[in-house]
Amino acid sequence: MKTYVRCKACGFIMDENHVEDLCPACGLPKTVFEPYTKKISPRRTFIIDQHLHPISVHFPQVFIAVIFFMLSLSFWVEDPLRGEFLIAAKLSIIAFPFSVLLGFITGLIDGKIRFKKLKTPLLVRKAIVGAVLQLLSIVILVLYLANGFTTSSMLLIIVLSIVSTICGIYLGRAGSTMFNSMMPG
Repeated sequence: MKTYVRCKACGFIMDENHVEDLCPACGLPKTVFEPYTKKISPRRTFIIDQHLHPISVHFPQVFIAVIFFMLSLSFWVEDPLRGEFLIAAKLSIIAFPFSVLLGFITGLIDGKIRFKKLKTPLLVRKAIVGAVLQLLSIVILVLYLANGFTTSSMLLIIVLSIVSTICGIYLGRAGSTMFNSMMPG
């Protein structure tokens, strides 16, 4: 069984076997670490330590960025580069809803494992914003499938990608506040 330590200064928790001379989070000497006992079952610890949700939420963020930048840049460059940018945007638009769904599902699993229920105030707000992001990703895909890359659809997709980015920022900030939160048991 792993033994954990917590930095008294910043609250960073890590496996005792990985402690070096400095806290990796705040940089203070290892003397600020104190023993820490996780108050959750080994099974829940194992699942949470896989970081499935934190990893999966990076995919939609990448696709949003690619959609925004490739479509925006395509207005400023000529073929053949423009065509390549549009291919990258197209692939990202197609993958975007599936990646959001993956993030949403892993978020539900993570929330249930951490808090034993999904109706905590912050999880409810995250689920609502996650559902909005899912809807935006589907609207972007349908808009592309219906109109292709016309100037007006590209501009609308760029605007929707900005709104998607705002949702992603909210979800990331809210999620980061919960990273070390877990109900005991």
